[in-house]
Formats: sequence, structure tokens, C-alpha cells
Amino acid sequence: MSAPTDAAEFAQLVVRVGIVDDNAAKECLYELEDRTRPPVDMAKLLERKGLITPFQSSKLVKGDMDGYILGGFRLLYKIASGSFGRVYRGDDPRTGQIVAVKVLRRRWTEDKKRVEMFEREGRIGQTMQHPNIVQILAVSKDQTTGQYFIVMEFVEGGNLRDILSIRKKLEPAEALHVIEECAAGLAYAQTRGLTHRDIKPTNILISTDKIAKLVDFGLAEISQGAALMTSKEPGHGDDEVDRTVDYAGLEKLTGSKKGDPRSDIYFLGIVLFEIMTGHALLPRTRDKQVMQMRTRYELDDTIRKLGIEYDLPGNVISLILRMCAFEPSARYQTPAMMHEGVKTVEAELKGGSAGTRSHQASGPLTIFIAEDHQKLQDVFRQQFKKLGFRVLISIDPSQALTRFKQQPYHALIIDVGTVGREGIESYEKVLREADLLHLDFAAVLIFNEDQKGFASSVREHRNGVVFVRPVTMKQLSAAIRDRLNVDGENHDEEGEAE
Repeated sequence: MSAPTDAAEFAQLVVRVGIVDDNAAKECLYELEDRTRPPVDMAKLLERKGLITPFQSSKLVKGDMDGYILGGFRLLYKIASGSFGRVYRGDDPRTGQIVAVKVLRRRWTEDKKRVEMFEREGRIGQTMQHPNIVQILAVSKDQTTGQYFIVMEFVEGGNLRDILSIRKKLEPAEALHVIEECAAGLAYAQTRGLTHRDIKPTNILISTDKIAKLVDFGLAEISQGAALMTSKEPGHGDDEVDRTVDYAGLEKLTGSKKGDPRSDIYFLGIVLFEIMTGHALLPRTRDKQVMQMRTRYELDDTIRKLGIEYDLPGNVISLILRMCAFEPSARYQTPAMMHEGVKTVEAELKGGSAGTRSHQASGPLTIFIAEDHQKLQDVFRQQFKKLGFRVLISIDPSQALTRFKQQPYHALIIDVGTVGREGIESYEKVLREADLLHLDFAAVLIFNEDQKGFASSVREHRNGVVFVRPVTMKQLSAAIRDRLNVDGENHDEEGEAE
């Protein structure tokens, strides 16, 4: 339709598209007194009365007939535009309920497979009701325009990307609260067999009541690769991240199955680091080759280095390291486990056991022992189990550092007399890692008598102790307990560790 030429034609148009009823339009036209006044005058009057929005007005003066009503919901104004579609603030004129309406881009409506996925995932999404997940209210196709759309609860507030653009970063307690609520939403979704697969700041909404809500559950499959295709479209922001390609890259490199919930855990850890530091661990890129490089996702060293530079609490660094471990087996295995881990760190921060103050690693009391003598392995295992430790044993001293990076433990014994001099290097590296994380820790090196020269070259450390045989189990257990400040009973501790 051509653009209206006067106020009367504008009034006819707003009635025809269904956003203003005939009586209201006539009243406004009467108030103008002159029906031949410019259409923009009628538009401004309707705006002042709250009958149309500036978004609707700008379309109407051009004679644009489409995009005002979808499935009975009025589209009031556009609030976001992304690879998947455009999002509008809308309302239900029958009830007055304010909603968000996401309209599928035309290119996807021509793809039968994606449309079927869209409708299926939308129906599943309607079954999810959780305070940390944006609820889907309706999924439908407009019979007039042929457009597919979803109707969601409207969250008054903004997404994390918007918040970061203003505040740059969040305080640790606030950031952890956001991630804890996201983890709760993911844990709930897993009970229904669902993963998100597009965790990023723009998909985490923060309400004015400070409640975090995950949006776009299950819609990643439909929009996969879309950010790369739509990056040059007008109004499509440069900050758009096609996280779905990163998901595919990470899972291919680690041999994970598509839909592995541990992938959501990894990318939620990426979000946690960014909202606490303002630094993006995964630089934004549209280069698919870069997204398939192993070095992009192996972030342990980067997290440790930058975590110290940004003065993150040690227990927060440990949390992020576990969430963002490259190997899926080293991450939290379920969102529920992650949720508990985040809550533990939250409690530690509130209790003051963070920052430069030392604290114990999370989880059961655990000791790692590098020992190549079978009989001594049995003795160590029996003794430290009696003292309440979970005991990990390996003949390879390098595993001490590997296991510590995967999940920090509480104590270490390396028998250089049986595993060799490389045990010294592992001992010192684990102590450095524990210092970086501000952990209470106990480490013991045991040398044979003919290795005294090596023993004297080991650097002193407040959490470490060096023994040269002969040494008793009583001495070893006392050294561990004293440095960890834990109680223990003396059960058969007089035997020698030789």
C-alpha cells in the first residue's frame, strides 16, 4: 500500500492493520479538527495517547501494512535483532499481558527441517517452568503472513552483554550469584533431557529483580551458523557470537557427543570469567578454522595467569578451571554438580575464605601419593584411609600435577626414592599451583639415604617438608596433619616408610 497522504488516510490505516479500533481512531481524528492535516500529526497524537508506539508509527507513515499483529499478539517495538530472528516487545490486547515475541527470519521459514525443529523445540520449551529459564508461552505460525514465532515471558531488564557494556564487570559475589542461578536452570533442564547449546552473555537475561534467566533453550540447532551469514545485515551487531560453532569445535576436538551437558558447563565457565574480569577468554571471531583449533579451547594457563592479574579469589580460579577444563572428564559431570560447586564457592566468599586468605580445596579430604613400591603403596593407602583421606596413588610423579589441575586435592607425598628425581619437579610445580589458588596444602618429599645431596637442593616452602630415610608413618602423617590443621588418630603409625 502507498503511504497515507493525510490524517484521515492514516486513521483508516491504523484500523485496517488492527492496532487501533475504529472508535478510537475517529475520536482522535475529531480531536485534530482538520482531516487533511499531515499523517504525521495523526501519528503523534496516537503516540501521545499511547495507542501506537514510535516503532509502529514509523512503519505506518510509510504505508507498511505488515508486522503489527502476529497470532493475535501486537508487536509494539523491536528490542533485539540476531541470527535467529527479531525480538519485539508485544502485548496480548485481550488480556493486556506484556510479552516478548521472537519472529523467525524468513530464510529459516523456507527450510522445512529447521521449521520442524523449531516447532518441536518450542513445544518442549513450553513444558519447562523454572524461575531461571525464560518461559515459552506459545509457538505458532501466523496464518496471514506465514511467519513462525514464539511468545515468551517478557523480562524487564537486560542481557549480560548489555550490562557488561556499561559496567565492564561484576563484583565476585554478584557474578557468582548469576552463574549459580544459570546452573540451577541448566540442572532443571537436564532432568527433562535438555541442554542449552548456546550459552553466551546475550542469552542470559537479568531482570530488574536481579534474577538470572536463560533464554533460547533448544533453539541453537535452528540458528547454527546464522551469525556468520547475517553479520553484514543492517542492524546486526558486531558483538553477535555464533557460539554454536564453538560448541561444535570443542566437541569435535574432545570427542564429545552432540548435546553433552558438559559443553554447557564449559561455556558457562567462559561467561563467569568474562563477567568477573571484563576479559573474553574466547575472542570473538567469525573464522570457522580458528573455532576448530585446539589451542582456542585449552585455557588452563590463560585462566591461571589472568586470574592472578585480575586478582580473582583462589577458589574462584579453581572453580573456573574445573568448569573450563579442556577434557570433559575433568569438568563437573552434570549441571547439578556444578551448581553445588558454585554454591560452595559463594559460601566461602561470604565466609571470607577467598582472596589472599588461604582455604581448603573443595571436596573430600584427598591425598595424592607417587609411589612405585607395591608394598609401600598398600601401607600408604591403609594408613591414610584410617586418617580419613581419599587416597590416589600413581607410579608416575607427573600425574601429581595433572590431577591437581583437574581437581585440586589437599596433600601430596612423592617418594623420590622409588619414582626418581623427576618427582622433585612435580613436587615444586604442585606447590606453586596451590599457592596460586591460595590453598591450604601439605606436600612431602621422601628421599633415600643415598639421595641426601638431592634433598638439600630442594627449595624450602612453608607447606612442604623433606624427609630422608629412615622415616616413620607417624612422622609423615603428623607433617600432613599439621600443615592442613586437621585432627587424626594415631593408628599403627610406628612403622617405617621404607
